[in-house]
Amino acid sequence: MNKERITKAIADRNRVILAFLALAKEKVFLKLSEEEKINLVNDVILEGEDVASWALSEYKTNDPRKIASSMGLRIFGEEKKELKKSEYRPEKKEIAISRRFHEKILQKFPLSNLSEHVLKIIVAHELFHHIEIDRVGKIYKKHPITVFKLGPIAIKKQIRGLSEVAAQAFTHKLLSLKLSPEVFDYLLLTSF
Repeated sequence: MNKERITKAIADRNRVILAFLALAKEKVFLKLSEEEKINLVNDVILEGEDVASWALSEYKTNDPRKIASSMGLRIFGEEKKELKKSEYRPEKKEIAISRRFHEKILQKFPLSNLSEHVLKIIVAHELFHHIEIDRVGKIYKKHPITVFKLGPIAIKKQIRGLSEVAAQAFTHKLLSLKLSPEVFDYLLLTSF
């Protein structure tokens, strides 16, 4: 195996592991077999990457801010205390980024290049949620899990965190990141 293939295999494995960590609080996910978990996570990662491929092809840029602007989304900073990092607001077609969070990024990471990359990661993540609602449908709703079955009666539940895993995969592919965006999430969580 050459070095590039080994590096890719390790990176792919790490993305799956980070997705598992993101889904660790989801009771339905925890009840799945290991094989079901891996298959589900891989499917969702591919869905996020497919959306990124579409966006790259459609908009001819990997800058999430330009894509968001082309889609008619407004991106702005906000002071609300409830806003920890960022959020997509579908009713207003806007992405709000916490100004306090942005200031903390600039303080912790004085390299302008790094803070710029982190902001692109945040915007890309929220952009995915817009595309998810506007174009492809909620990812977590596409993967209902049967938790109980008796004859023709089946109770199914959803794992909301799957949309977050897809958003991270979208971000990873759109921005051609070497590291998974989840790494930045953990870095930021432990820094603040």
